[in-house]
Amino acid sequence: MKTKGFTFVVLGSGCFTASSTGPVRNPAGYALSRGDQTLLFDFGFGNLRQLARAQMSPDTVSHAFFSHRHPDHVGDLAALLFYYRYDGKPRRNKLQIYGPRGFKAFFQRLTKAHQPWLRPRGFKIEVTELEEKAVVRGDGWRVVCREVPHSTEALAFRYESKFGSVCYTGDTTYDPGIASFAQETDLFVVECTVADGSRTDGHLRVSEALELARLSKAKKTLLTHLSEESEKGLARRIAKLPRVYKAKDLLKINIGY
Repeated sequence: MKTKGFTFVVLGSGCFTASSTGPVRNPAGYALSRGDQTLLFDFGFGNLRQLARAQMSPDTVSHAFFSHRHPDHVGDLAALLFYYRYDGKPRRNKLQIYGPRGFKAFFQRLTKAHQPWLRPRGFKIEVTELEEKAVVRGDGWRVVCREVPHSTEALAFRYESKFGSVCYTGDTTYDPGIASFAQETDLFVVECTVADGSRTDGHLRVSEALELARLSKAKKTLLTHLSEESEKGLARRIAKLPRVYKAKDLLKINIGY
């Protein structure tokens, strides 16, 4: 594969809540594309449609990494498998799916609930559970995993290649070790769900997300998993932070070009 660099695409910059005001945000989902290969990092409900809007084909997806099993992060996995079963151009390449402990059992229940409509035709699906420090290697890249504190088993991911690096927190509470995990990446994608002073259950407050960004020394930080609550006043808070930005749906970031 001779293509230089890669493109990181935000499919969904929102969380589990639906908003009637402000920007339209789909639930969590991200695609990393290089050449004819796409890696997914979470795929919440609505993200299959978002792929099409980003002018990306599901047929290029080779690996799908899931941070945890909550519906706003896995909601369109069933839709993706249904698409592969009935697409006019049948898939032939193996689809590799990764998730935290318990993901295999979840996947089995998901496919059983919809049987037979999610069973693959003409290709294989391999589901692998990942733990702390697990490494997945691909063509010129690797993804390293870190367990993070959430209300269920959850992972953060760090993608590395000679062209650049991306770290994605998934859903997590505050842990300074995450900043070390993301140290000096080209792009740090940080969940930012809860306003300061509010009760949090497995998520980062705005000040905590900004502190992780500061500690990580990442070249660019993208705040995501945004809610109406966390967005209030956020633009003003980051206006003087030159390397911190709000994510938005269908945002594309080129790295290593």
